[in-house]
Amino acid sequence: MMKHKIKKTVLFLFVSFLTFASYAFSESNTAYANEGNFTKRTISVSGAYTVKVAPDIAYIDIAVNTLDVDAKKAQEINTENMNKVMDQLKKMGIQDKDIRTVDYRIQPRYEWINVETKREQKLLGYEVTNNIKVTINDFQKIGNIIDMTVKEGVNEVNNIAFGLSEAKKTEKYLEALKGAVNDGKIKAENIASMYGIKLSIPSMITEAGSYIPSPINYAGLQKASLGGTSFDTIESTPISGGEMEIRANINIVYEY
Repeated sequence: MMKHKIKKTVLFLFVSFLTFASYAFSESNTAYANEGNFTKRTISVSGAYTVKVAPDIAYIDIAVNTLDVDAKKAQEINTENMNKVMDQLKKMGIQDKDIRTVDYRIQPRYEWINVETKREQKLLGYEVTNNIKVTINDFQKIGNIIDMTVKEGVNEVNNIAFGLSEAKKTEKYLEALKGAVNDGKIKAENIASMYGIKLSIPSMITEAGSYIPSPINYAGLQKASLGGTSFDTIESTPISGGEMEIRANINIVYEY
């Protein structure tokens, strides 16, 4: 009789254990599933900021063109004129590393003429073109350089471009990036305050593109005509680089 009661007790305890274990396992799986499906609440914003900066570097394209019926003579005259320009540039403080030849060519030049009932090409001579690019860090020299080229017989100042040095680009982009982050933070804080949400540090910040300008070109500057005016009495040509813009964009995510 006693053994029978013990068996019933053991059986009851075993069944109870299985029931409890099954319930606990079920609850555990449910909790795990809920945890796996839980989506963190976030506030996502974008930020942008623009920094205006004056260019700190300029480039001038200077060309000397000569024409003569003798190709060798055209070369000699061209070399003589360009040497004068180079000497003057160095006297104005321009270093050799800031003067670069970008184009040198010799080509025949023709004109069309009427010969009886037909048109024919007539050789006018040989044209020599020597084009150099000058890098300038002191903008006060730009006007003086342009004026000097007129005096030394330069035919064309083809282009002036204003840009930013690498150091200035980096400095101003980091400034814009800092402003973009602050812009995003202000937006997120305003959104959070509407719902009584307290924000901590961002869970993610990513750059979302930027704009750093290439040199701005001012093309079409041609040799000025002095007429009967003395070069020494002419005031320096006024040149201004204006302002350039550097923009930074970011995305920020806050969890709460």
